[in-house]
This record gives sequence, C-alpha cells and structure tokens, in this order.
Amino acid sequence: MSKLPTLRTLAAELGLSAATISEALRDSPRVKEATRFRVQSAAKAAGYLHNPLVGRVMADLRRGQLQGCRGVIGALNCREQANPLRARFQEAVLQGSTKRAEELGFRLEVFWVGEKQLSFRRLNMVLLTRGIQGVFVMPFEEPQDWSEVDWSGLSAVRLDYCLSRPALHTISPDHHAALIHSVERLRERGYRRVGLFVRRAAEKRILFKWTGALMSYHQGVAPDQRIPPLIVDTLQREGFLAWFDSYRPDVIIGHHPVIIEWLAERGLRVPDDVGFFNLNTTQEPHPSAGLDLLPRQLGAAAVESVVAQIQRGERGTPVHPKTISIEGAWVDGPTVRPAVPA
Repeated sequence: MSKLPTLRTLAAELGLSAATISEALRDSPRVKEATRFRVQSAAKAAGYLHNPLVGRVMADLRRGQLQGCRGVIGALNCREQANPLRARFQEAVLQGSTKRAEELGFRLEVFWVGEKQLSFRRLNMVLLTRGIQGVFVMPFEEPQDWSEVDWSGLSAVRLDYCLSRPALHTISPDHHAALIHSVERLRERGYRRVGLFVRRAAEKRILFKWTGALMSYHQGVAPDQRIPPLIVDTLQREGFLAWFDSYRPDVIIGHHPVIIEWLAERGLRVPDDVGFFNLNTTQEPHPSAGLDLLPRQLGAAAVESVVAQIQRGERGTPVHPKTISIEGAWVDGPTVRPAVPA
C-alpha cells in the first residue's frame, strides 16, 4: 500500500521547498498565485490531507513562541467608538472570549483600530507578519466600513452588525426573539400597554429588530394597546415625557434608567405606577429587571466560530454569511411587578 504524500514528498516532486509547499497549501499571499495553484492541484491529485493548524503550530515552534498555545486570535476594536457604558459590555465579551480561547488552546490579543491607533494598512501588516489567521470584530456603536482590511487570509466573524462592509459571519444577540418573549412575560405580570424607546442609531445597527418585534406583538393585541415606539437620535427629558403623556404606557422598555428619575419628577413610582424593563442589564448598572444579552457567551461563540473556520481552512469574506444568534436571559428586578404565584 502506497504511503500518503507529505510536505517533503510534494516538495521533492515539484522542486520546491517544504516551506513554500506549506505556505501554498495555506493559500498564503506570500506565494505567487500560479505556484499556489500548481501546489494545490498536485496535493489534491496525490490525496494529500492538509490540517490548516499544523502550519501555524510549526511556525510558532520554530520561533519558540509555542508553550501549549496553538496560535493567537485577534479581537479588533475601535477606540473612537468607545464609551463607558459600552465598555462594560465589551469587557464582558472579552472575558468570555479569552476564557474560551484558552480552553481551545489559543491566546487572545486585542488590536485597536482607528485614526489614532492602527490604520487598516498597518493592521494588515501586523496580522500578516505575526501569522494571525483568525480574528473577530468587537461590537461597537456605529457600523463602519472595514473593507480596507485584507480579509483574504483571515478566518473572521463580527459581533452584532458592527460592520456595514464587508458582510462577515455574525455572532449576535437574538434581539427579536428576546423582546417578543420578554413582552410575553410582562403580559403575564399584568402589563398591557407596552412602550418602547430606542436610539435611532442603535436600532439601525441591529437592523430594526427591537421595533420589528414590537410591531409583530401589536398584531395580536387590541388597537388601544398598540403604543408607537419612541425613536430618537438622542434621548431627552422633554421629548420622552411628551411621548409618555400622549400614550401612557404601563411598562416601558428601553436602555436608559434615567427615565425613572424623570417619571419620579411627575410623582410616578416604578414599579407601582409604571414598570421599566432594561434592554441591556450589563451595559446599564442600575438595578432593574431586564435582559442579560449574555456577552460572555457571545464572546465564547465568536472564538468557537473563528477556530472552526481555521480548522476547515475557510478564509476571506464568505459568499453566504451565516449568523449565530443567542437569545438573552430574563433578569428579574425591582422595576417590574413580581410574578403572580401559579
């Protein structure tokens, strides 16, 4: 029975070095396209089975960098979009992704991208020279065009819809299902007139899934229970209270607990007179009922997706991007009525 081909036998057959064969099989841009095609065609004809992690591991061994580590996963972030509240959520994402990377034998490293940090050109150079094959883009406020990043040699995902371009595989909270199921539980506690307020930019970033879920909910309730959502560029006291006075919701869903203070100025108590349900309990530290969007699980899922792509040899922007959604968890709190005993 003939032996399976190896890097060395392919190198001898093609008159190339084993290093060139390895780079070509990993589709490295350091090898000319014609040579990559010749090597890959010969390997396929000979029945060579390539493990995409082996080349990375051997390269690390030669540099003396491997101490129980299979490689580095890059977390790409944008400092220009950082804010204290969003930072809480991002830190939880990094905690989950770091832990999962270590469990899978990888090390996580954060790279800051932006005008005062790494330019796209510099980022491309850093990732290439350091042999980093897998990255994920951290969730940030305003979607950005990152098409100048060279994705061709990378296994990558984005967290939430943080990039307008390119369309990568996505790890995201299931905003639509989470809101539908949360409203169902609020109705079990006697709430009927559900009000939603959101920032326009945040709603656009998640592809209008909060308001889409509310509109779906409206189809199954009486017309007098259908409260139009308050969609604003910036949440302001006067505009919020005018909306509240017009529609009088009995429970309000949104991101900013400051509305509790505004309602108190009107003599309204939470939850006795009106309930409040927080759309992101990690981002907003105020004690309240709401959704835990599970940022640690999102970070872990991002690493799992990147590692799986590396193992399958999948690089570059996908033709058919996939989305993995994780539904948030209900968090009980003092801003809604307690559940009625069964």
